[in-house]
Amino acid sequence: MTLILIPGHLCDGRLYAPQLDAFPDAVVADVTRDDDLGAMAGRLLAEAPERFDIAGLSMGGMVAMEVMARAPERVRSATLMATDPTQARDIETDWRAERQEEVREHGLGRFTTAFARMFFAHDTEVAERLMPQVEEMQDAADADLYHRQCRALDTRRDMLGPLEGCAIPTEILVGTEDRICPPKLHDRLAAVLTNATLTKIEGCGHLLTLERPEVATDALRRATSRPAA
Repeated sequence: MTLILIPGHLCDGRLYAPQLDAFPDAVVADVTRDDDLGAMAGRLLAEAPERFDIAGLSMGGMVAMEVMARAPERVRSATLMATDPTQARDIETDWRAERQEEVREHGLGRFTTAFARMFFAHDTEVAERLMPQVEEMQDAADADLYHRQCRALDTRRDMLGPLEGCAIPTEILVGTEDRICPPKLHDRLAAVLTNATLTKIEGCGHLLTLERPEVATDALRRATSRPAA
């Protein structure tokens, strides 16, 4: 069974480096070409095998939810990590619009450095350990990709309704110190899925696949070994 890993905003396969060591046959989805989460999900479905396991963090989790809503019969299991099942709020889109103006004026590096700090604001030791590799990953992106993904995030739909009653076996993970997609969002997601297990990782921030790789990898093992719905 194919495991498809979906990167988050300005991320690539390096977001899942520890998990790819554990699942060397996993496939990393392409979320670089579209400016709409539905289009990203459609591209994934067009390229995926008939049945597959899926996992995504942050924006990647949002794409995974679109896939689950559109083709539940094809998804054997899902792992949703540090994500947001709700429609973009005005405060979020306004903040992103300001950052986009800064990027147009000063370049993408002005955003990525500040954004990476948000991931690790809860723990200076974690920041020192992971900031260099996260900045290197984000620096591989370009401004056009950044703006496309911003449009996708701004125009996303609320997924709680489309996923209500979904019986796909699902692992939900969130760090208690996640300041980008806080735990309360995951409580709401777990409430609408009928076959979900929610794990809150104490003291962990947003990029849990890198900060607590063993927890994320164990969740993937649990998800991919659970009986299909």
